[in-house]
Amino acid sequence: MDIKEQRLSFIVNEIITNGQVDIKSIAKKLNVSQMTIYRDVDDFISSGVVRKEKGVLKSSDSFSLEYFHDVRANLSLNAKNKLVEEAGKLIKPNSIVALDDSTTCIQFLNFQNYLEGTTVITNSFKLVMGLSRNPNIKVISVGGRFQKTTGSFVGLITENTISQVPSNILFMSSTSLDGTKLYTHDEDVFRFKSLFMQNTDQKYYLVDSSKIGKKSLNIQADLNEFDKCFFAGPKLESHFLSKIQKKKINYEFFKVKN
Repeated sequence: MDIKEQRLSFIVNEIITNGQVDIKSIAKKLNVSQMTIYRDVDDFISSGVVRKEKGVLKSSDSFSLEYFHDVRANLSLNAKNKLVEEAGKLIKPNSIVALDDSTTCIQFLNFQNYLEGTTVITNSFKLVMGLSRNPNIKVISVGGRFQKTTGSFVGLITENTISQVPSNILFMSSTSLDGTKLYTHDEDVFRFKSLFMQNTDQKYYLVDSSKIGKKSLNIQADLNEFDKCFFAGPKLESHFLSKIQKKKINYEFFKVKN
């Protein structure tokens, strides 16, 4: 990451953890001017996912990081790696494995041994480039229009390819989860994730705890649509546990530090 990306990563993590950050305080911590902080988060404010109120940056009701892929990729890495490490054990040889473009599934680059002997279908540019270097993994890129903000291929060509290539097992995540509902901000992302879910035998949801308790524009799915859900992070709040247990969601939680 460059210096600006490091600052953004820190700011976003603070907003996720506390719901807001004081601009004067964060500028002092990062040893930069308040104007630098404003410039750093200008895209956040313009997109409506962050509000500026009297020297404070607050997460909006539709707080989503889909538009800041490079920032998200460096958040909650311990949790994301743990999710992939555990969920990846479900992969069987000769399977067709579908991986979405989430920054969680990108961590499969660190666990390629799970994917050796399989065929991977994905719309993630980083996964295509990284996995294609492994001679023991067959990679199907769904192609389509490249969307820089999510680091993935989207659009009609992407959707047509996904609908024509069924998979045995799907791993996916989302940018927000409230109760048992998964949310997606971007309509293109919503469509290809829906097609991935429709065209697979088994579905597994992977999410770090920082995304729980947040909403976005579109309800993508309910946790009960997945064969199993994997959560990781410092802890799961009791009210969230109560909801998923009441709906008898099949889940597993892994306690890790951020």
